[in-house]
Amino acid sequence: MQEPVSIAIAAAFALVGLMPLGQGYLRRPLLWACVVAGAITGPIAREGTQLVWDWLGPAGALASHPTGSTIYLLVTAAIGELVKATAPLAAITAVRTDAAGAIAYGAAAGAGFGFVATQQVLTLAMKLVGSTFITPLSTAIAVVGWVFPMLAHIATTAYVTRAGARGGLGLAFVVAWLVQFALGLALRLPVIGGVATGIVVTAIIGFGLYASLWAARNRALAESPSGP
Repeated sequence: MQEPVSIAIAAAFALVGLMPLGQGYLRRPLLWACVVAGAITGPIAREGTQLVWDWLGPAGALASHPTGSTIYLLVTAAIGELVKATAPLAAITAVRTDAAGAIAYGAAAGAGFGFVATQQVLTLAMKLVGSTFITPLSTAIAVVGWVFPMLAHIATTAYVTRAGARGGLGLAFVVAWLVQFALGLALRLPVIGGVATGIVVTAIIGFGLYASLWAARNRALAESPSGP
């Protein structure tokens, strides 16, 4: 029962994040193709990360090194950002578009990727319901808290794709990479005074970056009166 519920919640999160940035493009098949491509790249990123780590970990003795888990996060963030931006960057190359369109296609791929990642975590969280150390409130907070990583996946991919249309793609990728790395570190933060600091930090980063992309989209539309 947990899996259908987690799928429904993750899909709702993805749509909530996609619709504002994808407004005006939601009837375009290319946008939904980017959603599907983003979802497909989720498992690809996971397997790619494992393959790289299987080589890098033993080669650099990182698996047992104190900084190994931090380097693993760097690898995970880099591969994730690289593969999920592939489809929307290809889309804006095949169909020339402005910054608003690039944001929409990037957001679509980020939503697909975020859906896969979020659904897996939510399924695990719901399996803990009923445990002696888990309360309904803590489960609800944990579930709702995952909307912010979803927004971050959508925003970073939209940011990179926008740069693909405007210029500065390399720098944009580095920024998105570091943002996702920071989010990975945030999940390790402890609970202080009953407050899950990791969720708070993730909410600030995820919502802040998403809001900046929303503002960028509005500016792009203002510069292009003809609209999508």
